[in-house]
Amino acid sequence: MLYGFGVFDVRKLAVFTEVVRCGSMSSAAATTRYTTSAISQQITALERELGHQLLVRTSSGVHPTPAGARLVDHAAVILAAIDAAERDLHKAAAPESGVIRIASFSSAASEILPRTVARLREAFPRTEVRLVAADPDDGTALLREGEVEVCVITEVPGGRSEHQDLCTTPLSDDEFFVVLPPGHRLAGVREVPLAALAAEQWVVSSATGTCPDARVFLDSCRRAGFTPSVSFRAEDYSTVQGLVAAGLGVSLVPSLALRSARDDVVIRPVVCPPPVRRIALATNTPPAPGGPVAALLSVARAVGAQRSTDRSPRPAYTVPARPVSVA
Repeated sequence: MLYGFGVFDVRKLAVFTEVVRCGSMSSAAATTRYTTSAISQQITALERELGHQLLVRTSSGVHPTPAGARLVDHAAVILAAIDAAERDLHKAAAPESGVIRIASFSSAASEILPRTVARLREAFPRTEVRLVAADPDDGTALLREGEVEVCVITEVPGGRSEHQDLCTTPLSDDEFFVVLPPGHRLAGVREVPLAALAAEQWVVSSATGTCPDARVFLDSCRRAGFTPSVSFRAEDYSTVQGLVAAGLGVSLVPSLALRSARDDVVIRPVVCPPPVRRIALATNTPPAPGGPVAALLSVARAVGAQRSTDRSPRPAYTVPARPVSVA
């Protein structure tokens, strides 16, 4: 019984929304396992159960009545809630099956996750952790689809989160460093003011310019008083370093990506305050207390806090340092 409407068959509701979407019962029959006659019978039964006419049949197909249009809106919420419940139950069962799938971009997978997984195994030796290579955008899509339980993301500290529908656990702030060609006029300074690079050509790692890393870069340049001229956009920071080494521009690169720095570039800190991005873990819902996913988040926080005390990369190319002034 549903608020006096009688038995509300969700299967009939799904058939009804498919008929409205297709515009005809025969078209809906082609996308479902039912015959046109069976679909017509289910629509008639649904109208009888609810006490409202839901569809108007015309020569051009079927169209929802005012009551039918309102039911379509409710159906979207109801069916989405059922789908979410099924996915939530699937995710809740994942830890019991002994598998946690983590989507991560490569630098976080190599620097943060190994220590996290090693410590997790001490508490949950029977839990298997599987790493899925994915950038944050692809990783969050996999998370929302239930293909992974955890995703490593980046955010702009203090900025509006792009993932307000997800539960996020901050791990550490990842500082950006200036990367210069060896022969650059500022290669010998200890710290580089961004304003000293206002006239430079820049190499960035974002194809769209909208990811958190790109926003940190653009915001930092804006605070330094200039709009950067971008000459190259690359898919990854390894390519960025190669372009810089060839003298095609300068760049800002996060410390995680500089653990494998080339030996033909110069790495220098930015004069305070340094640009930073935030590394975080995302889940669809808060994990069950005491379970493997909750333990994973706790361990990752500890690893991130430890890393925050030693975030400076090891410069791969050393030249004598000298002070610099900005004209």
